[in-house]
Amino acid sequence: MPREAFRHPVAWLGLLLACLAGTQAEAAPWEVGISLGGHVAPSPTVSSRGNDRASICDEYINPQALGVTGCTTPDRGAGDGWLAPFDGDEGVSVEVELGYRLRPRVRIALAYSYHATGFDQTVSSTDASGADFDKIGNELSTGVETLDTVRSHEIFLMGFYDWPTRGKWKPYVGVGAGVSWMRMEFSWLWARSADPRDIATGAGQPNAEEIRRNLAGTVSVGRSVLRDVVAGYVLEAGLERTLSDALTAGFKVQWKRFGTFESGAYQGDLLRSHAPNLRLDGSEPVSAWSRTDDLGRLSVMFTLRYALP
Repeated sequence: MPREAFRHPVAWLGLLLACLAGTQAEAAPWEVGISLGGHVAPSPTVSSRGNDRASICDEYINPQALGVTGCTTPDRGAGDGWLAPFDGDEGVSVEVELGYRLRPRVRIALAYSYHATGFDQTVSSTDASGADFDKIGNELSTGVETLDTVRSHEIFLMGFYDWPTRGKWKPYVGVGAGVSWMRMEFSWLWARSADPRDIATGAGQPNAEEIRRNLAGTVSVGRSVLRDVVAGYVLEAGLERTLSDALTAGFKVQWKRFGTFESGAYQGDLLRSHAPNLRLDGSEPVSAWSRTDDLGRLSVMFTLRYALP
């Protein structure tokens, strides 16, 4: 992740806390904290669907498409779908929190965090259904999808309990709930065989040879940023050491889990090597939607926390 993403605010706050390390302050209810570290994200499977029609219903491919039975019905895209299974990966986590101590062992905090996971993976599209079955299973020479970086900005309300100990090292546990503004950099490439003899689409149509010639070698390609706001919960455990009356340092382990991510509609750059619509007049634009339930994150972070005077 570029250093510019967190250089100025985090470096400033870290320097401020370091300068305060030697100060002595009375116990105060308000606290500020900063955490820096990394995380591991589990393997996400992205499930996608679209409102495309069979290729024989595409006027760019089949000039006689409007006369084909089923090519003008309102249920386009029904039953279509495919999957893209990606491996888990790792990334960077940054968190800033403002806390308030309710009791000597109990505190709450409002935490903002930023996370970036660099998946940077390209996998084959699988498990196609509906009209996509023939495309992926029979005619495509290439059918891949790419998940690049997944970024999130998150706000969580946290509650903590500090375990009583006699030493300077103090364990604690925490739990919280919040929301995440997520964005996924997603792209795809589906390319048909360049040999018309490999194309089964059009069989039984009076202009079958024309359809096969027009379809051979075409590509469907695009790139989009998928966005959603998802709710989640967090479980946390940490160990801190007292550096002064006001400053503590330590580390924490944090597990976050989120609900289903589901993007809004998005379009590609090319659909079968033409504009992403089915009709020569530009009507019936083709869109896709993607979702995943595999949203979790295990983070390990270094922490600094300062009690405000």
